[in-house]
Amino acid sequence: MNSVVQTYSTVVTVKPETDTLGSDQGDPLQRAQISIQQLLKSTAHFSLPLQTALQNELSLLSGLHLKLQQGLLQIATFGFVSRGKSAVLNALFSEPIFPVGPLNGETQWPRSVRWSLGIGGDSSAFGLQIELIDTPGLDEIEGQTRAQMTQEIAHTADLILFIVAGPPTPLELAALKDLRQAGRPLLLVVNKADLYPDLDTAQIYDRLDDPALQQVLSPQEILLTSAAPAPVQIRVEWPDGRTTTDWEAPPADIESLRSRLLQLLNQEGRTLLTLNTLLQAHTLTHKIADQVHAEQSQAAQACLGRYAGLKATFIALCPWALIDMGVAVLADLLLIGALVKLYRLPTHRYQVNQLWGKLFLSWLSLMLVEVGGQGVLELAHPGWLPWVGAGILQAGAGWYGARGIGKQTQAYLLKGWTWEPLGASAIATEILKQLQPTMLLYRLRPELWENLS
Repeated sequence: MNSVVQTYSTVVTVKPETDTLGSDQGDPLQRAQISIQQLLKSTAHFSLPLQTALQNELSLLSGLHLKLQQGLLQIATFGFVSRGKSAVLNALFSEPIFPVGPLNGETQWPRSVRWSLGIGGDSSAFGLQIELIDTPGLDEIEGQTRAQMTQEIAHTADLILFIVAGPPTPLELAALKDLRQAGRPLLLVVNKADLYPDLDTAQIYDRLDDPALQQVLSPQEILLTSAAPAPVQIRVEWPDGRTTTDWEAPPADIESLRSRLLQLLNQEGRTLLTLNTLLQAHTLTHKIADQVHAEQSQAAQACLGRYAGLKATFIALCPWALIDMGVAVLADLLLIGALVKLYRLPTHRYQVNQLWGKLFLSWLSLMLVEVGGQGVLELAHPGWLPWVGAGILQAGAGWYGARGIGKQTQAYLLKGWTWEPLGASAIATEILKQLQPTMLLYRLRPELWENLS
């Protein structure tokens, strides 16, 4: 996917930053930087073939780390052809940055322009760089290319502007629902509002007619603009008394959009950037863990089978219950240690209770078989057969328990990688817990929780 990136710097003075979402352990944005940096360091010991297989994921992680360092918040615009996406962005800049023209589809590839937003007039003290991304019309790019481009940009953007011209059509509503699946905050920008003087945000909100959209979009997130108002006829009076008429283009009217953007950036801009980046890191971490598991799958199965087999054999041959229990405990702990060494992934307390629960259940099952198995068999078949049957039962319990512990250990290592204190999932969870009902992100909280589960 081709794109053009330019830099356009200006300073916008707004009220002091009120995005005070924080943690007792420090600023979430700074902690997110450290989290991704540690994540990258933890992959340095991977084998060369594994690092090659993970080249794309590691590159994306490096990009996320750089994004946090720069404080780069990305706002992507989507919409159909001739809705005025580029005109809206130009009006925000008060400069003809993006190409517009009488022909449909002036924007052929995603194109981004960046400027810095100074908080309180001092961007070095506390600021965000804002990148505005202009995309081709959704009805202009066909098939898989459009779907891929849309998904890539929508899932990396921190905020989405969906631009329509007048009341949204059914096709536009369908496209808006698709973008909604990205789980990003949305603003619905109704451009060319000068052509619909009776239109208001409540009417458009009612037209959404979809609970998922209405959950994210309130009338406050529906903004009426006129980025390039239609020319109006004016009367010109000349000094000689003549009167003529002419056509004049009124100035752009996007104050509602500008004010809402500045309010959002001021109140939750850092949270938008931090949380979205952490969610992407969470997804990438699980992809990396899946790749690690795929590489070590055969070795892990062999390790698990070896320890389970040795444990079962010893328990079957040993006639003393206390020794059997001691060997079972030792074998299970050695199995966990072997898998940790094999996967070479960070360990922490996430899901450790499930692992200990599996251990105790395995040991309790073996103890019950040790104590009661032989007695029950002796009542049914006196003689030497109960000893053989008890040995088989004990071996089966030991083998089955070791397999379960091995599987739980793999889940402990693979699923919980991002839940260490500085893990992406742990920090993202802290942020979600602190979101206020007045924040745009608060409405996305249920699905964001689900994404982290």
